[in-house]
Amino acid sequence: MEDKRIKIVLAGGGTLGSISPLLAIARQYPANYLFIKSKYGPEEDFIASYNINAVSIASGKLRRYFSWQNFFDFFKIKWAFWQSVRILLKFKPDVILTAGSFVAVPVVWAGWLLKIPAIVHQQDIEVGLANKLMAPFVKRITVSFPILKNNFKKDKTVVTGNPVRSLDKKIEGKPIVVITGGGLGARGLNQFIAPLVPLLTKQYEVHHILGNSNIDQKLNLQNYYPYQRIVGGMIELLAKADIIISRAGMSLITEVANLRKSLVLVPLPDSHQEKNAAFFAKNNAALIVKEGSRQIMERYLEKLMENNNLREVLADNLYNLFPKNAVKKYIKVINEVVNKK
Repeated sequence: MEDKRIKIVLAGGGTLGSISPLLAIARQYPANYLFIKSKYGPEEDFIASYNINAVSIASGKLRRYFSWQNFFDFFKIKWAFWQSVRILLKFKPDVILTAGSFVAVPVVWAGWLLKIPAIVHQQDIEVGLANKLMAPFVKRITVSFPILKNNFKKDKTVVTGNPVRSLDKKIEGKPIVVITGGGLGARGLNQFIAPLVPLLTKQYEVHHILGNSNIDQKLNLQNYYPYQRIVGGMIELLAKADIIISRAGMSLITEVANLRKSLVLVPLPDSHQEKNAAFFAKNNAALIVKEGSRQIMERYLEKLMENNNLREVLADNLYNLFPKNAVKKYIKVINEVVNKK
């Protein structure tokens, strides 16, 4: 029997942040999907858990500073472009969706050459180079917050909010703290937070996602549960948390917001995450601590542990900051773009 669903290419990888919004859409929008991903990124198992077919292409990064690696990556991107042309000609998608990453850049460029419309999603407060390179070649740009509209052409920018996984049921359990450095883990964050974990375990179970390469950083404490990573069940774990300590990637922040949880952000130093964290701190929606500021972190954790009202205020402010029904709004944009082909 012929599959009459529309065909959609999802493009992204290298980090889990760039694939989370795409998988949230795939979960709720029936279509024939193909995921174009990086070859060595952490996304493989997560894509497989959604039963989506995937192919890998070469991926290179164009840096804003001088590096000999730019020379080699230029040829990787050129090769990835022709790989993308071949894949798109074979699959014949109706639309390409991406939420950033350098893996997606040659895919969107190839789609433009083949007259396949694309939608790029801007999650973070600071627009990355990959999205800047793709923006002129796409039909629509969706953004997480109204303030981001100023970065793109108004006539093709739509505020949708940030599509992420949702949880339909409320989960009860023991009071817990979740510490996570994102999809790859964060060795610096693990090292920074380790001396404060004994403070937390006096009152909470502490669930710590260390990262695949960081299991050597696990601690030997009661009420402490280390993980290399969690492929399935992360949203359920976050739903049980009273306090979440994390890097400042927008996908995870959005999931925490939807769950109405209190959040302490330790942004990756010298990265776009610092602007994400500053935005939420300015709106009294999260506490922000610079990596290395241990006394400030200890003081914040003590306040959160003692003050249930503070946790609720932060959680409510975070929830209210995000535009609602992001997945539905994004699906509406997909339908508009496909129907205008």
